[in-house]
Amino acid sequence: MKRFKFVFDVESISGLQMLALVEELLNKFSSPTVFFLHGIKVDIKTLEKKILKKKSWPSGLMSGGFELRFGLLPALGYCFLVLEESEGHSNTKLEEEIGPILSVEGFIQAWVSDVEYDFWQNATDPLEYECVGRPLSGLPMKSNGLPPPLDQMEIDTSGNPGRNVLRQGYIEAIGSTMWLGNLFWERAGVDRFASISLLESQGFKVYECGGFFKVVTSDKVFSDDSTLEKQCALRRILFGLN
Repeated sequence: MKRFKFVFDVESISGLQMLALVEELLNKFSSPTVFFLHGIKVDIKTLEKKILKKKSWPSGLMSGGFELRFGLLPALGYCFLVLEESEGHSNTKLEEEIGPILSVEGFIQAWVSDVEYDFWQNATDPLEYECVGRPLSGLPMKSNGLPPPLDQMEIDTSGNPGRNVLRQGYIEAIGSTMWLGNLFWERAGVDRFASISLLESQGFKVYECGGFFKVVTSDKVFSDDSTLEKQCALRRILFGLN
């Protein structure tokens, strides 16, 4: 299953405005759009009232074979939208229809990832491995840095190419397809034109689409270390990291 994640400046769009955009997107797949909250059908007016109260979307929101999340991280300067598949969709059709979301003023970045690969690349709790019988041997470990009795050893994900790191104003993350807005280069502190030149020299496809660039490194989402070289090249070029 795939996950699409979009990041915007925190002041650029409200939860209600994003709901309208997502409803419009989902109408392309199944009309009329029906929303479910924890498996129970919820009408749009009730949903809007909940969002108006909390600004973010309630957890457990589903529609059209997607889990939907919208949240705000004001301290880091951005808000985010997640469209996570609960059933397979045509990647091509979805990518064709997300234009209005990418065109939001204040758009920073977006990328597509494999849900399972993304989870294990960022899992730090050994219990998560033990619960599913996944081997821990050979994984790098480190202290969580908390004082006793809260201190414990956790998995060190800092060397994982698929790690997500929350930064001030953006997220340090990569995907087989990425969309990078004008704000991305400014916030990540990298030279746009030098980076694009390097991406193209690595054989990655870069398309200018008005207010953002689309970077395609692979037809398939990153799902294991068979694409390690590509993942590391992306991190190195976009964030100055391996």
